[in-house]
Amino acid sequence: MLSRPELILKLIVEQYLSDGAPVSSKFISEQGGLQVSSATVRNTMVQLEQMGLIRSPHTSAGRIPTTQGIRLFIDKMLQLEPVPQRWLNEIQQTLLPQLPPSVLIQRAGQLLANLTGLVSLLSPPKAGGRVIRQAELVRLAMDKLLLVVIDAEGDVLHRVLAQQSDITQQTLSRSLCVLNAALCGQCWPDAIGRLAIMARAEGGDVEPLLLDVMAQLSLDEMQQNQPLVYGQHHLLQEAEYQPDAALQQVVQLLEQPACLLQMLSPVLQDQCTKLILGRESGLSELHNVSIIALRYQAQPHRVLALLGPSRMHYAHLIPLVEAVGLQLSKHLNQP
Repeated sequence: MLSRPELILKLIVEQYLSDGAPVSSKFISEQGGLQVSSATVRNTMVQLEQMGLIRSPHTSAGRIPTTQGIRLFIDKMLQLEPVPQRWLNEIQQTLLPQLPPSVLIQRAGQLLANLTGLVSLLSPPKAGGRVIRQAELVRLAMDKLLLVVIDAEGDVLHRVLAQQSDITQQTLSRSLCVLNAALCGQCWPDAIGRLAIMARAEGGDVEPLLLDVMAQLSLDEMQQNQPLVYGQHHLLQEAEYQPDAALQQVVQLLEQPACLLQMLSPVLQDQCTKLILGRESGLSELHNVSIIALRYQAQPHRVLALLGPSRMHYAHLIPLVEAVGLQLSKHLNQP
């Protein structure tokens, strides 16, 4: 049972999350179930303001919740809503168990951004490193080869290598031999280092071909270690209709998302969903942004986050993030 101040705070937060406008004492007193006068509501709102739970954004009589007020509402009063069946269907149809892990993670990020109109952030697809299982060089033409590298999780890298001159069968055979000796069974960064040393030792026509392979592996390693961000355009659209320098700062921050993951990492040491409101993040750029985040895999440590304005539909979105995380965890952690 909520006390009167808690009930009034609940009404203020719910209405603010719904329309973003300051909430008046008249509106509160007219709500069913309270059975108190506007004067009593006003006095209670003064108490809530003194407690730092609500504030007046300007000289009007209306009040909006502070971060502390929204936090109390979420921790004590929020009632989560079931995930709509149509969303559950999309999750099941999009996040299929047979997909390679990197594709599965990419689809999860795109799906969250599309369903919510917010920004999704995920750990790099290969957050825990990767081991090379197999490498092949397939001839496409006399001066063109297809590089195929398969890692231990079954993800496949395809790259076309175009050379300045024709590649003899002897060069191809020797290159493939060195390639497998350098790469197979090795972690990706170690394999790149081994290949660089072995390529220089080979010399001749083999060296430039192997160095080309090394460059492609290095590029892919850099890409695979970048956090994934989807839905940045949603923030830009919001900033366009409601010009806000703070939103522009968030957009700039998302261009270097690794710092966001570093901030989230200590918080997400268990499987519980975490909600970070505005200034709780410690980043000035996020003072108007909320983050719903969870860890969906322990080894490697992989996290999923949804970013949006502080005035978001938490009861609707928290279960959605958890449903996506559960689907990822089920598929990625299966034996």
